[in-house]
Amino acid sequence: MTASGRRIDQLARLEEERSFLLNSLDDLDVEIRNGDLDEHEYVTIRNDYIARVAAVSKRIGEGVETLDAAAAPQKSRLIYLGLIITLGVMAGVFVAQYSGLRQPGETITGEIEKSPRALLAEAENFFLQGEFDSSRLVVEEILRDTPDSFGALLLSARLHEEAQEILEAIRQLDQILENDVNNLDALTLRGWILVRIDSPELLEEGVRNLDRVIKNKPKKFDAYVFRGYVARYVEKDLERAVLMYETALSLDPPPAMADQLRLFVTEMNDEVGMRD
Repeated sequence: MTASGRRIDQLARLEEERSFLLNSLDDLDVEIRNGDLDEHEYVTIRNDYIARVAAVSKRIGEGVETLDAAAAPQKSRLIYLGLIITLGVMAGVFVAQYSGLRQPGETITGEIEKSPRALLAEAENFFLQGEFDSSRLVVEEILRDTPDSFGALLLSARLHEEAQEILEAIRQLDQILENDVNNLDALTLRGWILVRIDSPELLEEGVRNLDRVIKNKPKKFDAYVFRGYVARYVEKDLERAVLMYETALSLDPPPAMADQLRLFVTEMNDEVGMRD
């Protein structure tokens, strides 16, 4: 077996281990509801599972980076798109969504007023700067006082996604959707997470989430970029991908993303022309 083959085999085993641990977390929730565990046992075992999931996820991430470094140039372009998408969504969703939350007299650090709005802005600022631990602490403070805060739950879900805590991210997005079934930001992030999981069923569900968002004609570009990504690389539907990317371009994405999307649109149009 080649070195790449061994790495892929190891990643598959790690993915199986992570799936086992995530399923075990679900089982714990059932057991405590049924009275099979007391609270102390539940917290102790759950914390252990979460730590193990984080460790396995880190090893998976390191393995993927190793494989990516040896991949073909086209794969590198795909990774670059993913990076641009991540940065663009941070800027587009968080700045646009929360920039209006700071009121006159409030500061980004909350020194004048520690209202939920100021705290959320502070958490967002930490997130955008890559200070995820600080962002998480502030979000947890918000959720202690206002557990149903959509903004805090959405940012918390993004923090979980960043840490590859996928189950926790989905749970918090589902909490938003239980109270607001058409929350486009939650549906967009939920769809984007699910379409990247190696599961046909979850892929279909993720696509349904993104299609629900697009049906509502959102004014943000991210859902169109994500749906175009799926159309191009998963469904091999270049016409749909071009439509999605062109719609995203009409919604003023960040310049770096716009340049890359235009490049991809040109590439796909050329490929479609060659087929004809």
